[in-house]
Amino acid sequence: MGTKKIVIVGGGAGGLALASKLGRKLGLSAKADVLLIDRSPIHIWKPKLHEVAVGVIDQSIEGLLYRDHGLKNGYRYLRGSLEAVDPDAKTIQLSPLYNDSNELLMGQRTVEYDYLVLALGGVSNSFKTPGAESQCIFLDSLASAEKFHTQLLDGLMLLNETQQRLSIGIVGAGATGVELAAELHHVIESVREFGYQNIAKHHLDIHLVEAAPKILPQLPDRVSGRAQAVLDKIGVHLHLGVQVKEVTKEGFLTQDGTLIPADIKVWAAGVKGPDVFADLTKLPITARNQVEVDACMRVKGHSDIYALGDCAQLILGSGKPVPPRAQAASQMADTLYKNILNRLKGRDEAAFEYRDYGSLVSLSRFSAVGNLMGNLRQGDFFVEGHLARFMYLSLYHRHLASLFGWFSALVYRFAQKLLRWQRPKLKLH
Repeated sequence: MGTKKIVIVGGGAGGLALASKLGRKLGLSAKADVLLIDRSPIHIWKPKLHEVAVGVIDQSIEGLLYRDHGLKNGYRYLRGSLEAVDPDAKTIQLSPLYNDSNELLMGQRTVEYDYLVLALGGVSNSFKTPGAESQCIFLDSLASAEKFHTQLLDGLMLLNETQQRLSIGIVGAGATGVELAAELHHVIESVREFGYQNIAKHHLDIHLVEAAPKILPQLPDRVSGRAQAVLDKIGVHLHLGVQVKEVTKEGFLTQDGTLIPADIKVWAAGVKGPDVFADLTKLPITARNQVEVDACMRVKGHSDIYALGDCAQLILGSGKPVPPRAQAASQMADTLYKNILNRLKGRDEAAFEYRDYGSLVSLSRFSAVGNLMGNLRQGDFFVEGHLARFMYLSLYHRHLASLFGWFSALVYRFAQKLLRWQRPKLKLH
């Protein structure tokens, strides 16, 4: 039969964790050829993208190089973007690759597979709002975080010179929008230490726009209420129950005709599958660009193709889909790892069971974290402050452990701390 080739497209939390575990189990011993494909050479844990965007963390420290990590963990890395899937030929096609000057580096490439895993994650959903695609930054990738960071630095430079107000608008008060708003106010209070002597916090206007009547609409009222109180205290302008009908260069135009001004515009509302999925006509794709999978994460009608995370629609026994959360992608990666091993051994695959461990929301240093933990005991309970901050950081540690193993993750984290100790607290370049 020969060595099986397992191709994983997407190096996010789920895809990279799966590649790491399969690589250590099968790749290092040449029992399988594990290939990870991603359009970026660097992995950043998605819940930290807002910190990259404002410069609280430096990707050169926090980022993981796929090629180096793969060499040590038994998988190969290939840079590329998915363009097409041919389940009959068991191949995928990658888009042409260009450099920063838009010069062609490589043409279309074809990659064969025995088992294919789609783990491309999700992107923000503009709901076809006019102007959103052209005017807003969609904070769902490292490239978009870097784009925001560049615009923020330009805005701070002008603000320091002119003392004119800088307005930043964020559509969507889910975790990403709330965490970004809080982190921005932390940064604006810190930049004076780095030579921006003419900037004060009253120079910055943060507008957070949410169609629902509360922020963090998917979370319990107590969590939402506590987070809202913190944002109110630090001066974030909340626009709740407000729908954006158009995005212009000046800002967000609401349904009642009001203009919410914004020099920098971020769209963080809704989640859908990647745009390329709309072109995968041989696969069962939903209206939200997600691929339909069965309980074992096999793409319906294609037993050799799997999908996990935000790009997959898996309907649970309750009739509800698996929620678009990092913890869900991590759990799906764990189950799929076991299922692929079972399949290679000729054993039955197990159905995925989602366990909701609650939600944690970082509010920068203003309140550490307001959060809910669920299913750890009978009922739910609320925690905040130092305990919540510790729990939030532990999620990142668990993510690192899935990539390196617990001991190596501790060493890696210690090395990060040493590097950050010698670097500025803000990345202002």
